[in-house]
Amino acid sequence: MKKKKELEAKEKKQYNINRKWVILSLILTILIISVSLFLFFFQTNAIEFSFKAAIVDQLGGNYPSTPEYAQEFNESATNLLKTASFNVSYHESKTINVNFYEGLAKYGYGVIILRSHSALREDKPIVDFFTNEEFVVGKYPSELVTAGYYEWENTTYYCAITPDFIKAIDGVFPKSVVIAMGCDSLKYDTMAQVFIDKGAKLYIGWTGSVSVEDSDKATLKLLELLFIENKTINDAISFCNGNFIFEHPGRLDYFPKDVGDKEVWELVLDSGVQTSSLLHFWEIIFLTPIFLVKEAVLIKKCCLPFRNVWRRCCKDVV
Repeated sequence: MKKKKELEAKEKKQYNINRKWVILSLILTILIISVSLFLFFFQTNAIEFSFKAAIVDQLGGNYPSTPEYAQEFNESATNLLKTASFNVSYHESKTINVNFYEGLAKYGYGVIILRSHSALREDKPIVDFFTNEEFVVGKYPSELVTAGYYEWENTTYYCAITPDFIKAIDGVFPKSVVIAMGCDSLKYDTMAQVFIDKGAKLYIGWTGSVSVEDSDKATLKLLELLFIENKTINDAISFCNGNFIFEHPGRLDYFPKDVGDKEVWELVLDSGVQTSSLLHFWEIIFLTPIFLVKEAVLIKKCCLPFRNVWRRCCKDVV
């Protein structure tokens, strides 16, 4: 009888130990599945690159451009973007005001071409983008909208969009490619950085002054090299700088500098991340049943001592 009780106590002790392991294993299983599914759905619901493109033609046919230049550029750029599967929106000169820029990050554009004047501050290494809205003192906060004028029209001031304005607007730029066609648009990276901070992947601009004609033809070639011929960003920029003769000292550049060896599609589509996420999901789907089968075996082993004890008790009663 004593040996029988010792055996039963030993089996119950083993049962308790196994039961603890089963509970712990089940908790870990649930935790692993929950975290993995959360990460999967978080990644797949992340912001994706948009095949919507915008031509923001603040310059239009106004001096120093001409209506002919504007029409030729916009038709050519639209055709190139459509060839690359983009749905293109054209925003004409008279619509480019502060209110337009306020909604720019809400439109979901994957490519934004800013055919706009830009200028350096007289006292700071900051570049601002011109609108066609006349400046009114006190209408907007000075840190968001400043006053700018043209050398050929110095009696009229226009609202100019600052980097702080872009930083403050609602919305994001969904892995966007931003091409700023105006003078000094990338002499400093202040404006480029705020676009990147709001989700853009690439900002291209000019390191100094540039003529309208040179900016138009270089931008069209860039679109072809980047989106149709699949050249790397560095190769596309180098080709334009090396094969065109520019009237002014400005040259094309890009930001951030660590993306130069990538093709633009590689940069914006992030196919590697999506593939990794899908593989991880299917690993969960296939491995979880295997893990649960192992748990079932463990549960069976755990319950076996209790079943043996129950049989012995029944036999003693009989």
